[in-house]
Amino acid sequence: MSTEEIVSHQPLSSHSSQVAIVGVGGAGNNLLSQAIDGGISPRNCVAVNTDRGQLSESRARNKVLLADSTETNSPLTRQRGGEGQLLAYRVSPFTRESDFTILLTGLGGATGTKAAPLIAQWHRDRVRPIVSVVALPFIHERERRFVALRGLKKMVEACDCTVIVDNSVEKLALLDSKRVADETAALAVRGLSEVVASSDQMISHQILNILSLGSVATVCIGPVESRERVQSAVSNALTTPSASLPLTKAKGAVLLFRGIEPLNNGQAAQAYEAISSLVGHDVDFVHVSTRCQARSSLSIFLSGYTYDMALGTVDDLIEDLYDMEYGLESKATRVGVRMPLYEMELA
Repeated sequence: MSTEEIVSHQPLSSHSSQVAIVGVGGAGNNLLSQAIDGGISPRNCVAVNTDRGQLSESRARNKVLLADSTETNSPLTRQRGGEGQLLAYRVSPFTRESDFTILLTGLGGATGTKAAPLIAQWHRDRVRPIVSVVALPFIHERERRFVALRGLKKMVEACDCTVIVDNSVEKLALLDSKRVADETAALAVRGLSEVVASSDQMISHQILNILSLGSVATVCIGPVESRERVQSAVSNALTTPSASLPLTKAKGAVLLFRGIEPLNNGQAAQAYEAISSLVGHDVDFVHVSTRCQARSSLSIFLSGYTYDMALGTVDDLIEDLYDMEYGLESKATRVGVRMPLYEMELA
């Protein structure tokens, strides 16, 4: 019998949404609570954690308590085979009624890095599609970032698309938040869940098809001062992507607009012109508007990237140095210099 425990079990809403949002680990639970504060229904959210205290503070209606990954017989320490699948299976009662799952987690720690890919893989086999929004640690958190980059590979393999929110990328706060990456992730989740819940299946499939042009995507978010200046808003948003991915490599763009009045066709065309101009070529494009009384804003998901593109020069160097330090095989570094990690630290 597994030591996992389902703390509470409330069926997902069948009439208001077909989207399930699963937050895994401490960072994932925090991001999930932020998304709920932003307007996501807690009834459609599932918090998964090994920490009972953090789980009790989650605003999600549905909660799953996992055994601590440091325990010898914990399912998190047996990631392969039936026990690993059992871990993911425990989440399924909360998501089986949904036809679209969003998985939210922070990579670099124990629970999210180990459990999230297992949950994603299980759901991808049975409940398609699954899109993940993952947060990477700051660049100075070298050990955590190394673990996160390894975990990112597994997330990319397990999901239809993984949206990266990198704490090392400088971004402007949108809502006077001190944790800009958290805010970006929460807004991305809210935007995706809103449009899937409110749009017809054809639009939802278009969004998924564009996101699935590559295994990795980035999101650009910004305010819209007036609908007449939508091109300026698009240009400003694209200057602060959530991850360091080259605009020229983007293959698709999903524009989600929130405001009192939706974008008309002319404004949507202007937005596309701004995107294609900055990207440098035509891209697959879809736009969706949702009504709200708050300040108008837009989210642009740029897709078509691969895991290799998500690794910048600094990340490649750190990864190779760690590989050498621990005696692992690695590819040649871009800088062409071989030195143990401790020598770099002394330099």
